[in-house]
Amino acid sequence: MALFNYATKEITLKIVYYGPGLSGKTTNLQHLHSSLDPQRRGKLLSLATEADRTLFFDFMPVELGKIKGFSIRFQLYTVPGQVRYNATRKLVLKGADAIVFVADSQEQMLEENLESFRNMRENLIANNLNPDDIPVVMQYNKRDLPNILPVEELNKKLNDKNYPFFEAVAVEGKGVDETFQSITRGLLKHISQKHKIDIKPQVQTTQEEEKPKREPLERPVKPVTPEKVSPIGKKTSTYESMLFKIQDEISSIRGALSENEAMKEEINRLSASVDRLNETLKRLSAKQEEAVSLLIKIKESMDNAKTKKRWLFFG
Repeated sequence: MALFNYATKEITLKIVYYGPGLSGKTTNLQHLHSSLDPQRRGKLLSLATEADRTLFFDFMPVELGKIKGFSIRFQLYTVPGQVRYNATRKLVLKGADAIVFVADSQEQMLEENLESFRNMRENLIANNLNPDDIPVVMQYNKRDLPNILPVEELNKKLNDKNYPFFEAVAVEGKGVDETFQSITRGLLKHISQKHKIDIKPQVQTTQEEEKPKREPLERPVKPVTPEKVSPIGKKTSTYESMLFKIQDEISSIRGALSENEAMKEEINRLSASVDRLNETLKRLSAKQEEAVSLLIKIKESMDNAKTKKRWLFFG
């Protein structure tokens, strides 16, 4: 669901990297984060669960053009691949504008790929999103490993909709940028056609493109490690940092809405929710899945409340 913010003249578009566990979703985002201009990207944040994690750029801007004077900003998310974290996958998929499906090319992973793809469509429908009316790009990762399926076979099993597809070796960065460029172009074209608006293209470059060409290294450069979540309750915790940020935003919004009693009441409820969440995170560190879900819900509520009167919703 594209969010049009008239206060900042920005359109926020959400791209979710979906796929089975350990297929390369995290590696894709790590590579993109390390190669994009630091001045135009947000922090790479990681919300850890017991055996998996949700990775995302927090409002990472990537300017590819303008829509009626609005700059374009992308949010990039991964989802946990483990089946038991379906609630988190469904929550992260909420409001998605486009999807990159990262498949593991190994023959023994075919069933997991199929199950994850079916699960993706089910979760889109659960979020009131039409799975046949959302841009999708397929990435067939791990093409450097033995015992991989031919691309033709993967397309036959996974890609009956004839989505754009790319081969990739994400640990080396191969195919990652191409996949990203394809999904962003496809998404902008989709928005343009759906809402009958013109997009003025603007060249987008990564740090790698801006640097002089050099011989490839024998080993791939180690990707940037995302900021890890330390034990809940410590001041260095990513959870706590995000809570502090939300609390600061609540204070600023409360001051700006001194004459609007209805909105003041809503902000007060959100503030109380943040306080309760803070206590919950401290007491129930073992229940990290629940904590992640609550935190994302509150952050979305804050975003909606902050610009409630100035956003138009599409999608």
